[in-house]
Amino acid sequence: MLAKSAATLSRATSRAFHTARPALAAAADAGAGASSELRLTFALPHKSLVAGKEVKRVTLPGRDGVFGVEKNSPPAIAELGPGLIRVDFIDNTSEEFFVPGGFSFKHPNNTMDVSAVEGVKLDMIDVDALRSANAELVKKRDAATPGSKEHAEAKVALEMYRTLAQTLKVTV
Repeated sequence: MLAKSAATLSRATSRAFHTARPALAAAADAGAGASSELRLTFALPHKSLVAGKEVKRVTLPGRDGVFGVEKNSPPAIAELGPGLIRVDFIDNTSEEFFVPGGFSFKHPNNTMDVSAVEGVKLDMIDVDALRSANAELVKKRDAATPGSKEHAEAKVALEMYRTLAQTLKVTV
């Protein structure tokens, strides 16, 4: 009985979504004012790194590999892994940021939102501090019992530092 009700509800929800989808897309296009260029907002919880600027291209570290978004790219939602975000602006300048992960949302009206918990410009990273933090984490990982919470946390942090070092083309 419950399975039949769930299946009926699922079909009804699917029909309602597909019926409403063209109207939702039209509202998104009209509401945000479709742009001829890609307009990017790249935000952290405490500040915006790029606030509604027109860009040529955004290159992102997807979970399955690096990908780029340009104007008229199809709408998409993507989970980001740790890595480099490169923003190429209309005036031929660019900025590069390192993020530990996040999400990107490409909307149908040539707007894009990127959201990350943290992000830093590559030229602001202190390589010596990176090496020191990496060495401390290696010690923590090696001192922790394999399978413990401390061991797992150190491994995750070391993976992010390794990715950051590769991005900067330095050894840790």
